[in-house]
Amino acid sequence: MPDAIGEAADMSRIENYLAARLEAEFGSVRPASGDAEASGFSFPSASLFAAGAVGGHAGAYVEFDREPEGTIDLVGTVTGVWGSENRYAGVRVGQGHLLAAGGGVAGFDRATGLSTPLALDESVTEVIPARLAGDQVGVEAFVVLGGRMRTSLMAINGIVLGADEEGAAVSRRDLVFTNQLMWDDAGSGIGLAAYLGDALGVIEQSPNQGRRFYRIVATANKIYNGAELSGGYVLGRDRDVPTGDPGAPEIRSPRGSSYWVQAQYSWTDNAYTVFGRQERLDPDVGRSAETLSRSTVGVVVPLNVPEYFRWSLELFRDSYSADTPARSGLVTRLMVAF
Repeated sequence: MPDAIGEAADMSRIENYLAARLEAEFGSVRPASGDAEASGFSFPSASLFAAGAVGGHAGAYVEFDREPEGTIDLVGTVTGVWGSENRYAGVRVGQGHLLAAGGGVAGFDRATGLSTPLALDESVTEVIPARLAGDQVGVEAFVVLGGRMRTSLMAINGIVLGADEEGAAVSRRDLVFTNQLMWDDAGSGIGLAAYLGDALGVIEQSPNQGRRFYRIVATANKIYNGAELSGGYVLGRDRDVPTGDPGAPEIRSPRGSSYWVQAQYSWTDNAYTVFGRQERLDPDVGRSAETLSRSTVGVVVPLNVPEYFRWSLELFRDSYSADTPARSGLVTRLMVAF
């Protein structure tokens, strides 16, 4: 922690470094004009964590996560930090939660409910499907000034574009700049992030030829007593990419955008939270691409305050601008962490 920089960590109690989490979920999605699209129980993850300070200037984080497909996902980072409580700098290296929806980019770590905003969980452009959520491999240098502003520069290995496992296309030499400012003691803040990437595999005939793209993120939130208002905007552009007929591709630079606005309220006495979110995704601004609008409401209830069990329920409705029928659904999840 910032107030313990330089103090030797007490590593004698291993239980202070370990944690585990289990999740069980039921979900159902139904188009407006048909039967259920998907419905059933799932076991999203079973995770083991080890994290904590090592010595006076370092810390480490390791997570083993069993995915629904039965695979094991391993992430881990090591961080070194030097300075004082209100002014310090550091370096973080490894594989893990470096970007948004997992790394705290622009002031947000995890979503209040179960779903991540479309702007972070989906690509905001049609051609290069670069997602801001997810784990990355790379290195980050950061500095915190005045105890309230964190600025960082990251170099990461890139974003998998969704090709098959035998020849997966990736982006390369990607740089990410972030700046986050917390303006009050409640945690309200504003943040900016810029992602500059170079994607391989976009041109089918020349898989090793790169195409540059960028994503710009702006977010803000304000907390007052138990109420919070938050929102974000992501602008993306893919530079000189082919679209249309693969045999005679049209080269252009499509631009996409997405935003979300969320309001929520938490009751102090029983610690449960209700929230609602409205968002929109337009993958090709100014053209006839299909846009997606989503409305979400939900509730989060700690069943054994302040820890161990948490139950969440989320309802959503997706509306499209073109031929895709609207759909609605619900997801409910029970999580135990210890």
